[in-house]
Amino acid sequence: MSSYRILWRVLPMVLIFFPRPSHAQAVDSTQIARFQLAESYLRGAQFDRAIALLEDLHTASPKTYVFFDRLRQAYEGVKRYDDAIRLIDERVRLIPATAALLAEKGRLLYLKGDEESAASAWNGAINANPASPNAYLSVYRSQMQLRLFDQAVKVLESGRVALKKEDLFQTDLAYLYGLTADYARSMTEYLRILGQNERQLGYVRSRLSRYSNQEEALRVGTTVVERAVRKQPMNRVYRELLSWLYLEGGHYREAFSANQALDRLAQAHGNILFTFARQAADAGAYDVALDAYRVILARYPSAPIAPEAQRGIGEMFERRADKKGERIFDDDGRRLDAPDYDKALAAYRTFLRVYPRHPHYPDVLQRIGRLQQDIFMDLTAADSTLQDVAIRYPGTDAAFQAAYDLGRIAIQRDDLAEATLAFSRLADRLRTGELADRARYELALIHFYQGEFEATLALTQALQENTSADVANDAIELKVLVVENRGPDSLNTPLRQFASAKLLERRHQLPEAISTLDDLLQQSDNHPLDDDARFLRANLLRKIGRVPEALAAMLELPQIHPDSFLADRSLFAAAEIQERELNDRSAAIATYTRLLVEYPGSLLIPEARARIRQLRGEDA
Repeated sequence: MSSYRILWRVLPMVLIFFPRPSHAQAVDSTQIARFQLAESYLRGAQFDRAIALLEDLHTASPKTYVFFDRLRQAYEGVKRYDDAIRLIDERVRLIPATAALLAEKGRLLYLKGDEESAASAWNGAINANPASPNAYLSVYRSQMQLRLFDQAVKVLESGRVALKKEDLFQTDLAYLYGLTADYARSMTEYLRILGQNERQLGYVRSRLSRYSNQEEALRVGTTVVERAVRKQPMNRVYRELLSWLYLEGGHYREAFSANQALDRLAQAHGNILFTFARQAADAGAYDVALDAYRVILARYPSAPIAPEAQRGIGEMFERRADKKGERIFDDDGRRLDAPDYDKALAAYRTFLRVYPRHPHYPDVLQRIGRLQQDIFMDLTAADSTLQDVAIRYPGTDAAFQAAYDLGRIAIQRDDLAEATLAFSRLADRLRTGELADRARYELALIHFYQGEFEATLALTQALQENTSADVANDAIELKVLVVENRGPDSLNTPLRQFASAKLLERRHQLPEAISTLDDLLQQSDNHPLDDDARFLRANLLRKIGRVPEALAAMLELPQIHPDSFLADRSLFAAAEIQERELNDRSAAIATYTRLLVEYPGSLLIPEARARIRQLRGEDA
């Protein structure tokens, strides 16, 4: 709501219900109506008519503040600064001058361009009541409106000296020092605030977060807090702030040390370390998170948080293996050395052995089943483990997830009838929620694999309209794939071939899937599905370790299909291969840069820029 409309509504109440000072004047209903008319003129940009009315009102009732203030604003709005200044001078003669009124005169003089007179007016505002902090604050606020930050700093600093109070204006000066890039003094003020009231930590963090993306501000601020911690090692709130600064700067190893000290200082028995480990994990700092979980187990083996730490170790090994692209089998199916996946499995099994009655037992058992299924490709072991979860822990989230995974095993075994039954039962049982939606999406995929495209479209339409964002996006992508790529014959032969390749991928028969895609591309004649087929083929080549071929295919796709919605994703995947599998930093930077140049509207632009900075060492 505009300030005009607010004032129009509240003016009668202001005039009627608020007690008037001794120098105020009574306002009648006619004046209120004329004031409201003036406001309507201002809203309609009829400034001359509005000012004429306000001048009459002010002349009739010069002590009424709202008439004075609105006229002053109107003069300023049309840059009639001399008239606004004259209005203030008249009011100063009429009623006792206040620091706020004199400071406002200084602001108007500055806007007029008379900086010398503005400085004189501001000095007069302070000299009017030099023993009052409000005098300095009034001048500071008027200068802040003009973005005169350096002058505002001097005003508040002089107030501290004049009033002999070093703790005055702490929040204002802390903010001002930050605006003027004096980060050391800014952080010193924030530390003083915390020294007086530890409960202000949230406030301090919120103010500092404005500068958390400025490297110099973080570096200087962190140095100041490190010095404070060394001087007062038992000050918990200083250490909490230091930990937060390390996290904001991406210094997870330093943050780990800070949180170890915090945990001991607070006698938290691993709880603070556990929270930090989760923060580090969310940021992808899996090595640091692993160390935090290990410290918890070593120092507090009997603490309530210890089982969570043991589960966290398994999760970190698993996520680190995923990030590295660790492979279990080579192109010929021979078992490879996969230390992180093996350690994840071992950590989960340790949890089952040590904590057999823990509430997370079924969840950890389900995680083991998923590893057996998706990573170690041992469907027999996975089926046995997941059946155990579903039977022994019915009604739990782990059991529902196990039922979902059992449906996926049925797809991997090419038993689509069994998979359909499993997913249908799960969707009917849960009815709502992300897992139920996922089960329905799997049913749509089964229809797709079988070439039942009308049924696929019906299910994806329902999912698109009634589900969570993630599942809805997948449903939309599948729907678009079917709608745009049916034909050219009534059998939808290319789309059926593509669906067969996707099913072979689900069954981990990747060479057979690649062969099917090769046949599709050889037989098609510039079919709309070609870019999808090439992108899938390149990803499958990457999965089976044929990295140079995968890279060539990814780089080739944008040349063949420059307008494809997959072109930018293909370039990004090519850069990832160069960065991670081939360790060719310069080539990766060049490909990420190509993405920026050729597809400036891509949703991958922010991530590509971040990767380029990281590869250049700019985030170090």
